[in-house]
Amino acid sequence: MKHRTEAELVAACLAGEARAWEALLERYGRLIWSVALRLGASHAEAEEVFQRTWVVLVERLDTLKRPEGLAAWIASVARHQTWQLFDEARRSGRVPAWEGEPPGDDRAAEPAETLLLEIERLELLGEAVARLDGRCRALLELLFLTEPRPAYREIAERCGIAVGSIGPIRARCLERLRKQMERLYQEGRETDSLEKGR
Repeated sequence: MKHRTEAELVAACLAGEARAWEALLERYGRLIWSVALRLGASHAEAEEVFQRTWVVLVERLDTLKRPEGLAAWIASVARHQTWQLFDEARRSGRVPAWEGEPPGDDRAAEPAETLLLEIERLELLGEAVARLDGRCRALLELLFLTEPRPAYREIAERCGIAVGSIGPIRARCLERLRKQMERLYQEGRETDSLEKGR
């Protein structure tokens, strides 16, 4: 199921295969979330967009004329559902009226394939960070993933290092992170090759 093409996955869903619907959700669920969040939705709103988009997919998948364009269609539905949610919120007075379109990231209009690739890169990055030793992981999370970013003095205290050591240690940790990402990328390619060879 994992390596089925979009057209094969659509056909399996329309044939009523439960595992195909599960695979569809696993493959494209993050895309729906990504589109909503890029357009400025909160996590709660993104959850609502996800539910609405999924309902549309279940009800209207049989209307998809080009199954090979499934990802682009899902992204388009998610965008439409996000704008509709924003419009409902604006009309009900739950949020201030925007001039023009609601705030968001213009990249949400990128092709679905681009968003999927970015999601995969972020997942790869997350896995690579998880493989680092505790000090590197803590330092990089404080430097790049914590909002608002703590002051260097606080980072040094939390990591148990001198303030002047942050720069050199950060450089070494980023190099380790790069190597981990290369390993993970290579492992992924080898796994894909094995799967396709079966």
